[in-house]
Amino acid sequence: MPAQSANKRGVVLVADDDPVMRLLMLEMLEGVGLEGIEAADGEQAVFLAHARTPDLILLDVEMPKMDGFAACRAIRDLPNGAMVPVVMVTGGDDLEAVTNAYEAGATDFVSKPINWPILGHRVLYVLRASDAIVRLRIADAQNRAVLAAIPDTFFRMSRDGFYLDYEPGRDGPGRGVRDAGVDEHIVGRHVTDVLPRDIAERLFEQVGMALHVQQVRSVEYELIRFGEAQHFEARLVATGPNEVLGLVRDISERKRAEEQIRRLAYCDSLTGIPNRQAFLEMLERELQRSKIDNTKFAVLFMDLDAFKRINDTLGHDVGDQLLKQVSDRLRETIRPNDLLSRGDLLPRVDAANSAGTNLARLGGDEFTILIPDLERVEHALNVAHRVKDAMRRPFLIEGNEIFVTASIGISLFPEDGDDCTSLLKYADTAMYHAKNCGKNNAKLYSSSLTMQIMSHVKLEVGLRRALQNDELYLLYQPQLDVRSSEIVGVEALVRWRHAERGVVSPNEFIPLAEETGLIVPIGEWVLRTACNQARQWQKFSRRPVRIAVNLSAKQFKDENLSQIVLSALHDTGLDPRLLELELTEGTLMDDAKATLATLEQLRGIGVYLSIDDFGTGYSSMNYLKRFDVRALKIDRSFISGLPQDSENAAITRAIIAMAHGLKMIVVAEGVETGEQLVLLEEYGCDLVQGFYLGRPAPPEAVTGMLQKLWVPMAVR
Repeated sequence: MPAQSANKRGVVLVADDDPVMRLLMLEMLEGVGLEGIEAADGEQAVFLAHARTPDLILLDVEMPKMDGFAACRAIRDLPNGAMVPVVMVTGGDDLEAVTNAYEAGATDFVSKPINWPILGHRVLYVLRASDAIVRLRIADAQNRAVLAAIPDTFFRMSRDGFYLDYEPGRDGPGRGVRDAGVDEHIVGRHVTDVLPRDIAERLFEQVGMALHVQQVRSVEYELIRFGEAQHFEARLVATGPNEVLGLVRDISERKRAEEQIRRLAYCDSLTGIPNRQAFLEMLERELQRSKIDNTKFAVLFMDLDAFKRINDTLGHDVGDQLLKQVSDRLRETIRPNDLLSRGDLLPRVDAANSAGTNLARLGGDEFTILIPDLERVEHALNVAHRVKDAMRRPFLIEGNEIFVTASIGISLFPEDGDDCTSLLKYADTAMYHAKNCGKNNAKLYSSSLTMQIMSHVKLEVGLRRALQNDELYLLYQPQLDVRSSEIVGVEALVRWRHAERGVVSPNEFIPLAEETGLIVPIGEWVLRTACNQARQWQKFSRRPVRIAVNLSAKQFKDENLSQIVLSALHDTGLDPRLLELELTEGTLMDDAKATLATLEQLRGIGVYLSIDDFGTGYSSMNYLKRFDVRALKIDRSFISGLPQDSENAAITRAIIAMAHGLKMIVVAEGVETGEQLVLLEEYGCDLVQGFYLGRPAPPEAVTGMLQKLWVPMAVR
């Protein structure tokens, strides 16, 4: 029954065979603001009830064709007639008439003679009551629909912990009781008889809190149901002074989602072990525990040596497979008593992988290991060496054996630091020290390392500014033809005059330039400066003098190398045949196929190519022939022992013979005595350079030598 709006009058059907009675009723209805329609008999009343759907019906008992009782029953059978209020008008107030009226479905009755003012108010009251009943029924239907759509289980519980009511969730047949984690038929039972005692006590405690603070309280608990863990949340709200309403929801899916999110946040997606964030939190907890318990622990920082080379040469897929196998081998290598097995110190990542592990991957090829409760420093070193030895065993990937080594740094608490940032940084510093000591090494941190690192960083900053500040300069060392004793070439050697430190040794800044990549712009500057100087010498030299420039491995692999060389030659005007580019054996053999292509490009330009420091690398004779370089430079380590060292003499003679057999010119470096020069001439060496013949000198000094056709007296 719809509620009456303020601007629409209610419609009342008046059914009576007496026209005077109908007229009086219509006037009464008009007087109370209602609209009346009339029917002269029972059949017409039933028809109008169906056609017009009135808000109320005044139905006389005595009518032709169909009396009021029959008409009332017929109206109740109509599709829309069950809810309309029907007031029966009887000719008397005997009990039988009243009983018959209610049995026929009447809502109320009035007796004749009628008190018209009271009847008007009674009609209004019945309409209001009917409207309220309709609203209640609608609200009840809505509430039932809401309850039917909610999967939660509902219960009422007394202050004493007894179940007063229980309604299982509607999310599927029979699911409510099971999903709440309890058995059926719990009404009247105490919570401790229904749930495990620890859960029941927590729930009972929160029932008291909900009643005390009059706020919603909640309890989460876990039950093992049907062989697996199920998680539930019970929310409690007070509905009176002595009882609460509880809603229980299965939150297992939510917990699984939270666990997955936590796994993504704390687990390395590639290897499945804890990631950087997990390790940092683990380290912080162990730090706090060790401070309280007055214990020690160690942080191991491991980095694979030359991992970038594997990625560059074999591809990132192979690199990823290697990292997975490295993490597996690390887990196998570390003994259980080395591991951090306390669950309160380790974020839950994966039950299979993280139980009892203190291993983490920080990123790239960097791994960390936390060793708690350290009694002796030797224990940390033993673990480091065990890990290092394990890494040396070959890894089988896609049918190929891959060999790697590892460098490990170790920091100790509390000796090296009392905060996580410092301990991790110092372990990293010690790891780089291990790399600098030859890789495949393990080193403990010491404060002196920090000073070295700071000095290293300061030197790097200075080197980055060296080009801008014109601190780099070139010295030139002559190369003499053994037979004619004439200067036929010079080697350009870069030097650095630091604003504060003075001249920095090339042995110190060249490796730094290689490490930082600065060797590429520095190398280009050397190339241009040397070419320009050689062009100046051409103006007054009796014969052309070739300029030799060293190329680093990074320069040689630069895809723009050919363009850089062409640009330097073009800008300076130097004949390409007067430029010699020196490459080490290691550079040439690193990627033989790529080397052949680059050498072909350089030969196309017309420059002179030579192998520097020959004898210290691992040249393949087959590739040496295919490289088709024009000269070999014998490393000074073989020359220094001459003439006394018979083995070096034999090696030197063999290199000269081999080079001549391949139609290459031979240059001997590091000639420091006349005896060495005489022996090299006897062996057939073509060119020589060294302190005996001329130290590296500024361009002005070399200019003077060329002008005078300088030749040392000892050579003459």
